[in-house]
Amino acid sequence: MAFVAVSFSAAAQKGNFNVKAGLGVANWLSNKGYEENCNYKLNWKVGAGFEFRVCKLIGIEPSVMLNSKGTKWEWEGKAVKFSRTANLLYLETPIMCNFHIGEKWSLGAGVYFATLVDDNNTKYNAYDSGFCFGGKYQFGNGYFLGLDSTLGATGATDLDDKWHNFTMGAIFGYRF
Repeated sequence: MAFVAVSFSAAAQKGNFNVKAGLGVANWLSNKGYEENCNYKLNWKVGAGFEFRVCKLIGIEPSVMLNSKGTKWEWEGKAVKFSRTANLLYLETPIMCNFHIGEKWSLGAGVYFATLVDDNNTKYNAYDSGFCFGGKYQFGNGYFLGLDSTLGATGATDLDDKWHNFTMGAIFGYRF
């Protein structure tokens, strides 16, 4: 039993530190799909992570990211047109389980927990959590390029919890 614990600990200590940044789009999803008046807005993220390799195939990667989320929405009535943008900035901690396919490719899925750092309104929930998905290609020189997405499981606003944060985009980084 001690041999197994020592072997697992030694394997888990192998890993790589990485820094990453990305651009994409953010929106709110409702239980019906996309909110009919919500439009995509620019999303950016920047952060760092460390992947602990459990074995050659699997790695666990916690990260710390600054992630912009929100939506743009418009509503038009008979006498008035209304437009607003929700610009939300979260400090996010995704925890991904990465599956390595050969030396260059990996696919991952996991969960994230986030706290609201800055917003342009006080009617948004201070915390967000949900699911994250991604894939990346590792170049031979340490750089990587990938796609990722997050889907909130908690409500984005205090007023109506049917809206959930959603992001998708490209990510670029360097693995040390």
